[in-house]
Amino acid sequence: MANVLDIRRRIRSVVNTRQITKAMKTVSAAKLRRAQEGAFAARPYSQMLANVLKSLVSRADIYDPATGQPIHPLLAARPEKNILLIVVTGDKGLAGAFNTNILKMVARFIQSKPEQNIDVECIGRKGRDFMRRRYPLALARAANDGGTGAPPVQPDTEVAPPRAGRVQIAGDYVGVLGKVEHSFAASLSESLIARYTRGEIDAVYILFNEFKSVIAQRLVAERLLPMKEIGEVDIEMAEEPSEEERNRRLEAAKSAHVGVRAADTSARIDSC
Repeated sequence: MANVLDIRRRIRSVVNTRQITKAMKTVSAAKLRRAQEGAFAARPYSQMLANVLKSLVSRADIYDPATGQPIHPLLAARPEKNILLIVVTGDKGLAGAFNTNILKMVARFIQSKPEQNIDVECIGRKGRDFMRRRYPLALARAANDGGTGAPPVQPDTEVAPPRAGRVQIAGDYVGVLGKVEHSFAASLSESLIARYTRGEIDAVYILFNEFKSVIAQRLVAERLLPMKEIGEVDIEMAEEPSEEERNRRLEAAKSAHVGVRAADTSARIDSC
């Protein structure tokens, strides 16, 4: 049986642990508020960019008037035989079911495409580690980097290299989500456009957690290419959180003093 000294020691240990966890909670709440403000601040730019693209399309010919076929190669749709899937997860854990839910949806997406070859590009350490435990590296990439994680070097020949499997890892990017640079986004988009234009892939999907507010989020698999309509989102799969998970997020938001409603950016868009 523990004596009084042991009991006092345990009480001090619990108090010290509580102080540490309270400090961690305060830091996490501040990070959550900054991340939410950053997400809301980017939306007017994204929506205005879509409006500009729509305006340009309305003033240009994108379809051949004689054949009705699209002039721009990114609008050309063809049977999906080779798919590129971009998976966006976090670099760190301690985020509840955030990464787990995304990876579960990745598995469902792959199962829904049993006849297609799928190249996976992972953005985030958690997605990379999950996929590497289950699927091989693309042969061309493994030969170039020895499996170290560097982006693959495109071969000079136009002949497609043999596949390591129906599902293979074509690339991964770790440590880019803390501060997303335009150079990274531009490099990735140019690579996707080049591969699609050459006919190496027939469709591009991105799978991520769509943030609207702290409690209003959903998992989305969105088709990026081919483009069906400029400025319109093409959702392939979507999954809303359960009521239990929404309640947990609500309680976490209240304790962190973070707003639970999505920001209204319409006024800022109209003023642009």
